[in-house]
Amino acid sequence: MDGDGYGDPDDERRQCDSPSLELPAILAQLDDDEPETQADAVRVIRTQVDDTPGICIPTVPKLRTLLGRPEIDFHDDIAYCLAELARESPPDVAPSSEDIVAFVTNQPSHPATADLCRCLTSIAEERPDALVEYIEPLTGAIDDRTATDGWGIQALSRLSTASPTELEPAVPVLADALRPDPTEHGVDVLAALGRIARAETTLLTDEFVDDAAALVTHETDSLRTNAIGCLADVARHHPATVESVCPDLAPALESEYPKTRANAVTTIARVAAGANADVAVSPVRDRLVSLLTDDHTPVRLNACLAVGYGQIETAQDQLETLEHRDPDPGVRERAAWARMQLQESSQATVDIEHSEHSRP
Repeated sequence: MDGDGYGDPDDERRQCDSPSLELPAILAQLDDDEPETQADAVRVIRTQVDDTPGICIPTVPKLRTLLGRPEIDFHDDIAYCLAELARESPPDVAPSSEDIVAFVTNQPSHPATADLCRCLTSIAEERPDALVEYIEPLTGAIDDRTATDGWGIQALSRLSTASPTELEPAVPVLADALRPDPTEHGVDVLAALGRIARAETTLLTDEFVDDAAALVTHETDSLRTNAIGCLADVARHHPATVESVCPDLAPALESEYPKTRANAVTTIARVAAGANADVAVSPVRDRLVSLLTDDHTPVRLNACLAVGYGQIETAQDQLETLEHRDPDPGVRERAAWARMQLQESSQATVDIEHSEHSRP
C-alpha cells in the first residue's frame, strides 16, 4: 500500500469543523469493537456522502479496514461509501485498491461488488498506476460475475488507456462483453480492444473482429466509429486477422459521415499493406478510386494509401491530378507516393514478362 489516503491537512481541519458530520466521533465509532456501533457510523457516512463527500474523505482508511472483515454484514454500505468517495477524490481512495480488488476477487457475486467496481473505475481514471498490478485478478473477477459488469468493463477500458500491454489478459473478457448487447458496453469495449491491439500485443482471441465488423453501419455514431477504429487498430499489427472482413467495410465507404469513410479506408489500406492486397481491395476497388476526390482531406489521404498498397492501376490519372493540384500538401505527398508504387509494380510486371519471353 502507498499511504493512508488522507487529503490535505487544512481540508481535514475544515472537515472536522463541519456541523453536518462529527468526524472525531465517527472515526472513534469505526474503531469500536462492536459491529453494531461500526455499522451505525457507516450509515451516518452514507447519509452524508451523496451531498458532502469531501468531509467524509478521512474515513477512507477505516472503511478499507472494515471491508476486509468477513464477519460483518454491512459491506454493501461500505462499498457504496467508497465508490462515492472515489468519485469525489480518486487519489484518496487509490491506496485502498489492493483491499478493494481482494474483496471483488474473493466475492465476485456479492452485492457490494458492483459498487466496488464503480469505485475501481474512478480510480482507474486518475490513478491507473494503482491498479496495474491487479489487472489479472480483477479480470478474472469480472469474468466470474453472473452478468456482464458494466462498471468492471469501464474500469478495464480506462486502464487500457494507460497500460494497454498489461490489459492483454483481458481481451477474452472484453470480447465476451461485446456480444450480448453491443449498445450497452460496445463503445468502451471496442476502444479498449483497439488500444490493446495498437500496443503490438499478441491478441488472445480474434473472435471480436467479426462482431466489430457487424457494427460498421450501426446508427449510433460512437459505436460505429469505435467499431471501425478498432478494426483499423487491429489491422495495424495483425492485418491478416482483418482480411476476411474487408468486404463488410464496403457500406462504410459509402457512409455520409466523413470519419466513418476515413476509418474504413484506413483499415483497408493497412490490410493491403500487410496481408493480401488483392483480397483487401477487390470488393471495393472502384469505390476506393472514387474516394480520391472526396471532399474531406483525411479520406483522400487514406485513399491514396489504399490504392497504392492495393496496386489499383486505374487510379493513375486521379493520383496525378492530386499530386499536382490538391490543396493539401499531405495529400499531394501521398498521391506522389502512391503513383510511385503503381509505377514500380507496373515495371516489375514488365520485367517478369520480359524474363519469361526471353527464356531459351
